[in-house]
Amino acid sequence: MSYLERLVTNGEKIGTRLIYEPFIASMILPDTETNITNGFYKAVKFKYRSLYGNSDKSLKQRSNIGNCVTAIFLSLCVLTLITLGIFLPVMSYSQVVNSKLKTSMEPSSSFIVVRESSNTADNRNLIGNDKVVILSFDDNRKGDITYAKPILDKYGFKATFFVICGKTTDKGAMNWNDLAAMRQDGMDIESHTMTHPHLDNLTQSQLEFEVGGSKQCLANHGYNATIFAYPYNEGANNPNVVKTVAKYYDLARAGTEPLMFLNCQGFKGDSQTDCRTYTSDGKLTYANRYLIRSFSFDVTEINDQFDNATIYSDFVKLVNSQNSYNQNGKINAVPLITFHNVALTTNHRYYTNAGLFDELMKYLHDNGFRVLTLKQIGYDTQSNTFYLK
Repeated sequence: MSYLERLVTNGEKIGTRLIYEPFIASMILPDTETNITNGFYKAVKFKYRSLYGNSDKSLKQRSNIGNCVTAIFLSLCVLTLITLGIFLPVMSYSQVVNSKLKTSMEPSSSFIVVRESSNTADNRNLIGNDKVVILSFDDNRKGDITYAKPILDKYGFKATFFVICGKTTDKGAMNWNDLAAMRQDGMDIESHTMTHPHLDNLTQSQLEFEVGGSKQCLANHGYNATIFAYPYNEGANNPNVVKTVAKYYDLARAGTEPLMFLNCQGFKGDSQTDCRTYTSDGKLTYANRYLIRSFSFDVTEINDQFDNATIYSDFVKLVNSQNSYNQNGKINAVPLITFHNVALTTNHRYYTNAGLFDELMKYLHDNGFRVLTLKQIGYDTQSNTFYLK
C-alpha cells in the first residue's frame, strides 16, 4: 500500500488534511480543501459524477473506453500529488485550517499538507544560540487553547500554562479536557493556586490550601506541578508565603523585570552575587529560586494603549534586550514573558489580540529565537545559579 493510500485509509487516526494546489483542485476536487478522511478516491468519484451524471446508473452506462480514460486520469492525479508532495513545502495542519484564525493567519501561498509537522521541521528556534525566550500564560483562559495554542503550534513553540486549579469549570476557562490536550501536545502545566487570591492577606491554613492544595489538585488529575506562579505578583517578598511555597515546589515565578539573570547578577539597584534565597542576615533576596523574575506583557499593551504597531516595536526591544548579556553561545539573561488571554478581542486589559500574537511569535520564529518553557530552567544548589536544560 502506498504512502498516499495509507493516508487515505488512516487519515482520521493521524489527523491530517490535504490542501491541494489550485490547479489540481480545479481538475479533481469540488473545493480547494477536502478532509483526507473522506478519501482521495471518494473526492475524485464525486467530481467525476458532477461532470458525467449524478447517479450510479449513469456512471455504469459509460463505455469501457471512458472507464479506461478515467483510470488513467486518476493514476496521473495520484502521481502528480505524490510528486508535488516531495517538492512542495510542508507545513502544520494548524497553520492553514483553523477557521477561527483564518483572517489573521491566512497562508500566503498554497501547500500540500501530508502530515503533521514535527517540532524539528524548522530547527531555527531549537538550535542553541544567544537568543532565548521563555513563554508562559496565566489563569487557564479558554482563548489560550482556542487561539494561542494553534499559533504556538504553527511555529513549533511550547509554553508553560499556569492553572488556577479551582476554576477549571468557570465560564471562559480551560477545563480538564483542554488541559489534557495541551499536555498531549507537549505544553507544560503548572500551579497558580486554587482561587487566585492575594497571598499576603491569608492565614497559614489558607496559604496551605491555596499553595499546597493546588499542587494536590493538579496531582489528582495526573499533573506533577513543580513550579508555582504568584497571583498578582504578590507574596514573593513575604517570608511566610515563600516558606510555604518552598514546601511544595522547586521553583516559583513572579513579575516586574524584563530579564531574568541566571546568576542573579545584573538587576539594577541590587548587589546579589548569586541566587541564594536568603542573605546572610536572613532576609529574602531580590531574585532566587522562589522568585524567578518575569515580565507581564499585558503591562506593555496597556501602556501602549493597545496600539499594535507600538506594542510590536516594544516586544522586539524587549526580546532583544538580552543581546548585550548573551554572547558566544553563553546565556546569562533570558526574557520570561507572561501572557493571559489570547483572543480576537482588541483594546481590552489582559487580552492579547490573536492576530498581534501571531505577529509576535512570527518575529521570534523568523529571527531564530529559541523558545522554551519554564520547565526547561534548572537550579544548581551548589553554585546557587540557574541554568537552561
